[in-house]
Amino acid sequence: MAGKAPNVPLARNGKNHPFAKQDPKPTRARLVSLLDPLGRKRYAEIERFLATITGSTSGLHFYNNDWGWAVRYMLGTKDALCTLHLLPGTFEATVSLGRELSDTSKDGELDSDLKRRISRTTAANGTKWVRLPIKSDMDFTNFMRLIEFKSTGLKAKGKAKKGSATASRNGKAEKPAAKAAPKAAVKTKKR
Repeated sequence: MAGKAPNVPLARNGKNHPFAKQDPKPTRARLVSLLDPLGRKRYAEIERFLATITGSTSGLHFYNNDWGWAVRYMLGTKDALCTLHLLPGTFEATVSLGRELSDTSKDGELDSDLKRRISRTTAANGTKWVRLPIKSDMDFTNFMRLIEFKSTGLKAKGKAKKGSATASRNGKAEKPAAKAAPKAAVKTKKR
């Protein structure tokens, strides 16, 4: 079915999700009210954590009639950091990892369960859509680690692009300094 997020089966929200249609757009408070008390607490913790990431912004985003509205965090204007799905009784996050970020085997900071979850996620068009239910302290910790891993990778990628753009603006490559012409011999008179 066109319009669905890759590697994501139909949402568990089904017909019970009151915000599955694009109109009317809900408020963030109305979405949070769908969660149980523990889910609201976890959501507040995640909001505080994501606010500490430099350059992150958030907004409500409509995905499709299966998933409805969700809170999407961006890093800058082009890079999606994560999506928080607030569904009736269910709170989960989706983090997309591109080709450059999907090899987490070298990262010692990530938990082995999280690495296993990432490796088991199949890629669609070079992107892995990692779904993380946020139910326990370990889930919350894994989410924070994955977001830190992704934001660091995106910032490094941005610096690499900025460096290559600067080099291309200044010329194709740094040109070596021209050799100085030999100085002419200066004759001095003896007095």
